[in-house]
Amino acid sequence: MNKQRINEELDKIDFPEQEVMNTIKNGIKKGKKDTERKKRVRVRKLAITSSIAASAFLASGLLFAPITNVLASVPIIGSIYDRFSMQIGYELFESKLVTQLNQTASSNAIDVTITSAYYDGNVIGLTFLAKGDRISLDKMEERGPEVGYSSYLFDGDEQKQWAGSMASLEKADDGYVGAMEFHNESADLPKNYTLPLTFTSITGVKGKWKFDIPVTQIPSQTIAAKEKIISAHETNYAIEIESVTKGKATTFLNYKTTKPADGENDEINITVFDNLGNRLSKSHAEVLATEQHNGVLLHDTRELFTSKISEDAQYLTIQPELRKDEQQTVSSLDQSAPFTVESSRFDYKIKVNSIEHDKNQIIIDYHVQNINSAELRDDIIQNFADFIMLIKSENIIEDDDGQLDMNHIISDQIRSTKTTAVDENYHFQSVFTLSNSNNTDIANYSLMVPFGTLSLNQPIEMDPVRFELK
Repeated sequence: MNKQRINEELDKIDFPEQEVMNTIKNGIKKGKKDTERKKRVRVRKLAITSSIAASAFLASGLLFAPITNVLASVPIIGSIYDRFSMQIGYELFESKLVTQLNQTASSNAIDVTITSAYYDGNVIGLTFLAKGDRISLDKMEERGPEVGYSSYLFDGDEQKQWAGSMASLEKADDGYVGAMEFHNESADLPKNYTLPLTFTSITGVKGKWKFDIPVTQIPSQTIAAKEKIISAHETNYAIEIESVTKGKATTFLNYKTTKPADGENDEINITVFDNLGNRLSKSHAEVLATEQHNGVLLHDTRELFTSKISEDAQYLTIQPELRKDEQQTVSSLDQSAPFTVESSRFDYKIKVNSIEHDKNQIIIDYHVQNINSAELRDDIIQNFADFIMLIKSENIIEDDDGQLDMNHIISDQIRSTKTTAVDENYHFQSVFTLSNSNNTDIANYSLMVPFGTLSLNQPIEMDPVRFELK
């Protein structure tokens, strides 16, 4: 099975992304975009993703530099992109659109050479070679970082870093090779650009290897919609596809979404196929602009796909999917059981049957109600129960909009040490262990119930739309 086919099959795997992301995002509401988009798992040796304070660079293709003997010993560039599972780089190499380079910087007896780079869409990747007797992969773990090197863009200001991924160093015939790939989320770069990249450590050896890399964007084709292409659901949910940009190894979709103001955290996700049956591999979407009018939120969105569109494709079929969310529901335990905690947007409920405390433990027995077993798997419901949290009521903080300020209260949440399904009727028992055995007055605590976990796992298919390419 070739590499492209493998990536396509992996992309089809039903990974419970919403369950995982929902449990994470409740705690990092405001910082979600910056953090998540800077962390992409690479499918290779150390499976690491970096928010890289060190990293990122997108920009424009590179100028040719004289090729000297240093490149004679470098592994074939295409095999490096293949080795590090960088599909975009591999595709561009096959199309002879990767620029070979020979920019070297030296520090502390280690030479670092940028050997190739590409810029397609808003994605830039590069490969480099590190040489020197002080480089030691054996000591890399103890000296860190895990990928074997550190770097940053511009002047190192975290706010200026771009999202991306770093492939860990690997031994080559003559030195150690690595690869990096980044995307610029907030703005369009000029076609000709100079990327300032600085390495600060190689296998734990500190130094400064500074590069100013000139790059030139690979030409792309933008196709505007011939007419309005809109898929709607209910009254206030809609997606309008505006344009498609065909890169040599990437694809961009520009679209607008409409949501009600009380559905700020709802998601409209898209899956895209061409008329030949090829599915585009999703990378990430970024909101370029947001407006609010008469209780309706408008988002101008650009989504990157790490697949090119076949020249033989006549049209794309875009399937939107709506997932509704809500902030966690808070209910004080300063009341007598049994009592019910209800979702503010959906029909979900939990009925708290009893609350007990034993030394430094609070034990809560409850049923999850109004569950459609045909639509929600048992593991999703178990995950929901696992993330019902306990918190001291005095630690609950709201922001100016009356929303839970998760940035400030995440560290105060108490997750159950054990959540057990008592029977098959969605009957659970959660045990919460408190750090202070003298502070177990149940009336001082509240439950935080993530009903959004359940709703996000019941996607609503909107009508598919067709975008003409010819």
